Amino acid sequence: MKNIEVFSIATARICAAALEQHPVVARFNAEESARHLPGLDPNNREAMAAAVLACGATFEWLLDEGYLRSGACVKESLNGVAFVHVALRYRLTEKGLAVLGTHANTAEESKTIGERLITAVKLGGAERIKESVKLMIGAGAGTSARPALPAYG
Repeated sequence: MKNIEVFSIATARICAAALEQHPVVARFNAEESARHLPGLDPNNREAMAAAVLACGATFEWLLDEGYLRSGACVKESLNGVAFVHVALRYRLTEKGLAVLGTHANTAEESKTIGERLITAVKLGGAERIKESVKLMIGAGAGTSARPALPAYG
């Protein structure tokens, strides 16, 4: 699985969990997140390690970009790359909550971006998740256009 695919799925799961629990804090574990990736064999150590790294790096990116706040992160390093392995407590920031509360300019305008993310996570499907994450990032960047994430495959 490509890192950009892991990024989309992990972003959707992390943000959907935070929104559903808001304002109560959520917990993050990169290994647990990796185990939820479709098609990943948890017994394949190399693939699992790459997925754990990508999930942790995704969580760190969401922190860096201001979507999330966490006061208790445990970092690890894999192949010389540091990443967040566990966050004992995290929640949406004001920016994260505002972005997820935004209505997308799509045919499904009745749903907020957050509602779309939650639905995408529950129903699954790479394209549904990818589109929801595109909307979230576009809204977070303050653009009405959706950013171009590469196609899967």
